[in-house]
Order: sequence, then structure tokens, then C-alpha cells
Amino acid sequence: MRKLSCIILAGGESKRFGENKAFFNFNGKSFIERAAETALKLKGDIIISAREKENAELYSNELKKKLNISPPVIADDTNCGFIGPLRGIYSCIKRLKGKYALVMECDAPLFNFSAANELIEKMEKEKVNAVVPLWQDSTVEPLLGIYNIKKTAAVLDMLNDYALNLGKNFPFNDSVNISRFLPSAYYYNISDIIKKNPDLKIEFFMNINSKNDIENYLAGKINTDKKKYAKSVKIRKANRFFDVKNPSGKPSGILANALYYWWIYSKTGNYIYLKKSYGYFKKDSDKYYAGGLDFMGGKLIKTIRGHVGAFSEEICK
Repeated sequence: MRKLSCIILAGGESKRFGENKAFFNFNGKSFIERAAETALKLKGDIIISAREKENAELYSNELKKKLNISPPVIADDTNCGFIGPLRGIYSCIKRLKGKYALVMECDAPLFNFSAANELIEKMEKEKVNAVVPLWQDSTVEPLLGIYNIKKTAAVLDMLNDYALNLGKNFPFNDSVNISRFLPSAYYYNISDIIKKNPDLKIEFFMNINSKNDIENYLAGKINTDKKKYAKSVKIRKANRFFDVKNPSGKPSGILANALYYWWIYSKTGNYIYLKKSYGYFKKDSDKYYAGGLDFMGGKLIKTIRGHVGAFSEEICK
């Protein structure tokens, strides 16, 4: 019997939406109610991620009123080095009891039991540390993914140590980096998911960022790129990361070395280490490009180039 826990991310600022999405009534149910219903059907432990303590009681009251449940609501750990959804996941994951953590953002109100169950079954079949939905144009949905709790907690601890140590020189806050730093991940093309299960629809994985997105959905206007087709693919890596809290020994693995040399560059300002770091990051990106994951391949490279700014063209060649 699989042991599952669910993190419902309700800490977004909802700036583009104009109001707190968690409480928005969509076809008779609030966004957070829909996510909690899915978690209940999966028979998993539930934990709600809130950005601030002030929101905790509001979320608790909503779920008590609608579903008669009172799952723990965890405010973001403001002492960690992360920002955004990564902070919310980090703040919650160590409190989970299961083997797997299903991450569900409130922004995807159509995501349901069948969609989640397909990801879980793929996780068990492929024996990987994460399964992340993949769109045809190779963009991914890390906030609708399933993760091995023990492995993910270890990766987030390691990254948090780097984040606290580097401060503003830590550019890896994007949630796509969870699967990137794990030893293995399966990127599951949404079209393949639908072919396997005819009851599923592409909109089950759709993000609602604005009220225009809702209008487009109701009008049947769902934007999908049919010119490209990123295949479902498994990515495996072997890394032993350098421990910045107890700096001894050397890292091993492409991504571990990339992060290590980025740390040295950030501490010394020596561009020799930036070139070393960039070279390793590029090798890591090549693994994704080779698998047809252009989005993942380019994501970190663009982040690094953007972070070094004016020096990017000269140094990152």
C-alpha cells in the first residue's frame, strides 16, 4: 500500500487574478476545496501551504465549512533561503509522513483524482524520485508533480544551505529545480497521459493565472502547441553535492560540480570559477536537450546568463 501525502499550495499572491484564488468559486466550489477533495479521494495526509500566518485560519475555516476537515496549515518558513513556491514546499515537506508527496497548486482547479493517480502509478512503475507533467512544447508543471519525500527533503536541505550561504547570489529558486537536482525524474507528456486514460483531458493540467484564463476555458479556447512534441522521458543523474555547512571533501557529478563552482565564484568573484560553473551547467542542460526537453535544457542556462548580466556574453560562451 502506497503511503501518500499531499501538499496543497495556497500561498500565491494572486496579483494577476485580482483576488485570492483559493476562495474563488469555480463551478460551485472554491479552488482550495477542489484540491482538498482530490487529496481526500487519494486517501493521503493533507497539508496546506500558506504564505502568511494570517491566512492559516481562513483556509482552515473554508475547509472545515465545506468538507468538514481541518488539515494543518503551515505558514512559510521566513528563515529559509528560498522564495516563492519552493519556500512553501520546503516549509511543509519535513512534516509529511508518507513515502510520496503530491504537490498540488490551487491554480489548477480541474486537476483531479484520476490525473493524480496516473502520476502516482507512473512513479511506482518507473521507480524514480519524481514524476512531473510535461507539455508538448516541453514546458513542465513542477507544481502538479509527485516527489519522493525523503530524497526531495534532502535536496531541498542542500539547496537551502546554499541559498542561506549565498544570499542574493543564489539564483535557483525556481521550482523546476526540485526535479533537476534529484537523482532521477520522469517527465510525463500530458498527451501520453491522456492516451493512456481516455477519461482525462488536457485542461486537467491547466493553470488558471487570470480570470481571462477561466473565460478562455469556458469558451473552449485552450492553447496547446501542436507543432512540437516533447516525448515522455526519464532523466537519471549521479551527484554527491558539496556541503557548504561542513566544507570538506569534493563534489562529484556534473550538477554537483556546477553548483560547487558557482559557490566559489560567488564567494571570490573570480570569473575563472564562473566559466567552470557555466561549463558544467551547460553539460547538465545538454542531457535535457538530448531528451527533447528544450524548456528544462534552457531554463538554468538563461538563469545563469541573466544573473551575471553584462558579463554573460564574454564569460558564458
